[in-house]
Amino acid sequence: MIDFLPELQTEYEQIAKCRIGRLEPGLDADGVVSACKKIVDDVRLHRIRIENLINTYLNPMLENIIHCSDEEEALLFDTVQKISAYEVRLDPGLAYKIYQSLLDKAREKKDPDKTLKYLYWCGITLFYFINKQSDKILEYFEEGSSHSSRYRRIKDEDTRRYVHRCLGNYHMMLFTANQPEKAMETEEVIFNFWNQLILLDIDHDFPWISYFLTCLTHKIAYLLKTAHTDPDSETKENYNKILDAAISANKLYHRNKDLFKIHGGTRYDFMLWEVQFLTGLISFNQILENVYNKQDTYDIDDYSSDAIYAKINMLAFLMFYAANMRELKSVKSDILPEISKRIIQFVSMIPKNVNTGEINRQLRSLTGDLSELLEPKELLGFVLEMTVYRNIPTYAHSLTVGKIAACLAKFLAERNAGYFDDYIDLPEVNVYIKSIEELYGFIESCGLCHDIGKFIYSDNPFMLVRILTEEELKVVKMHPEEGYSIFSRKDNVLYDGYKDVILGHHKFYDNSDGYPDNFDINKSKHKIIIDIIKAADSIDAATDDIGKAYSSAKSFEEVCEEIQIGAGHEYSPLIADLLKDDSVISELKHILDVERKNAYNTAYLHAWS
Repeated sequence: MIDFLPELQTEYEQIAKCRIGRLEPGLDADGVVSACKKIVDDVRLHRIRIENLINTYLNPMLENIIHCSDEEEALLFDTVQKISAYEVRLDPGLAYKIYQSLLDKAREKKDPDKTLKYLYWCGITLFYFINKQSDKILEYFEEGSSHSSRYRRIKDEDTRRYVHRCLGNYHMMLFTANQPEKAMETEEVIFNFWNQLILLDIDHDFPWISYFLTCLTHKIAYLLKTAHTDPDSETKENYNKILDAAISANKLYHRNKDLFKIHGGTRYDFMLWEVQFLTGLISFNQILENVYNKQDTYDIDDYSSDAIYAKINMLAFLMFYAANMRELKSVKSDILPEISKRIIQFVSMIPKNVNTGEINRQLRSLTGDLSELLEPKELLGFVLEMTVYRNIPTYAHSLTVGKIAACLAKFLAERNAGYFDDYIDLPEVNVYIKSIEELYGFIESCGLCHDIGKFIYSDNPFMLVRILTEEELKVVKMHPEEGYSIFSRKDNVLYDGYKDVILGHHKFYDNSDGYPDNFDINKSKHKIIIDIIKAADSIDAATDDIGKAYSSAKSFEEVCEEIQIGAGHEYSPLIADLLKDDSVISELKHILDVERKNAYNTAYLHAWS
């Protein structure tokens, strides 16, 4: 019934090797385009095979999972582990769908051990796929944690391990889901459970200590929350209460790291240094020296979780303190450039074939921190350099959309400059936009950053080569809001334009459809720019045959016709009317032919520089 699964795994492995990031350096623009097209053509061939396997065999089987034999179920689980276990994370969207079906079967069969097992894999896969769906993830781990009451009756050791995993992740997710009070309430119960196992010498070799430490980590991070938002507002006496917990966590880790083979010591070292700094036991220069020395212990090509934490998170915290603490005001101008340069150097050197799931999560956190530290244009440059360009097709697409958008804006202004009166020489924006030429540059920048939220899933290559699952569609539709969150600073007018474009570029012109649901495009004072970016986005995405593998490219004429048919409903009538002008058509064709090729070359060279 499911003999095709090994074939599916092989197909997926071949597609992984075809990722556009695997291009060899040294190609010119034509070479880059030719290589990209070859990769896309190869992937499309695999796509036909994968869609046939999924639609013909996998989906019907999942719909009738209750009739699956134990042998077939084991083969299915083994295969999905190989292509999508959380250590691999090649295709978590499809994996989640399969795990959920297996969970449904276990519940139908009233098998508590398998139910526990699949609860964990549903939760952890959804977490690594997109951890913002915290309520749903919490449901899985909470139900899994409830199996601790029958722990001693579970005969299988691997099944007992799932109890530990669910307990630890449940406590962690309560903090992640911003439910610290509930986390504190459950903490004593969870810790008592682990302490009981120690006293009774039950499963003493299980890595429960790693979850214990994770719980302590999130607790300390919560207690340090004030320091991470307003470091000058907290008293040193309050930090002394956290110091004991940080010392305990650090000692617990170093005492047990060999016995339990735990990873993650970097965060425990830094946590201790951070509290020591906040309590005045060490100076900022001392903590800075400690961090730099810690970084030097990792090889330049080490991209483990510890190395990433040392080279990204530690520096991000130090940047925040340097920028916000009164006592560091005199050294701020020297420290911030030095620290940000180190972060950029590390991330820009990461090979594109390195699994980026952990890196992208750290960058997501980092960009949120830096939105309060960097000026608007600096943040835009940082975000583009650190995130979007790691996915070459998305970066090339963004470059091309910016060119198309600027072109459309120029032709609109030539017809009637009054369309853009609201942007020129008004008190609240003239510090940024003083002329129509500067406006064109701003619109091109909007095109550059419109898809920055896509890095929440851009490291999953298979979402481009098969029909998306329901969960994946939800994730894809989150990218406007994810990008919006990066540009959420409210005290800067320039962000206002970026935010609305990022949030609204998938909304219909008449606000009747599109996403996100809670954004009303008609209420935005930047509606005309949103309309321009939406049309530019559609024109490039639909006609790109270089780096997009999920669909066949349409002709420029077909796209123009679709926009004109949708005028007044999906697209702006002003833009639709422009696409009847021979001069506009000629300029856009040049962009799609020449500028797009240059965009892929620029993106490719930038990613490998």
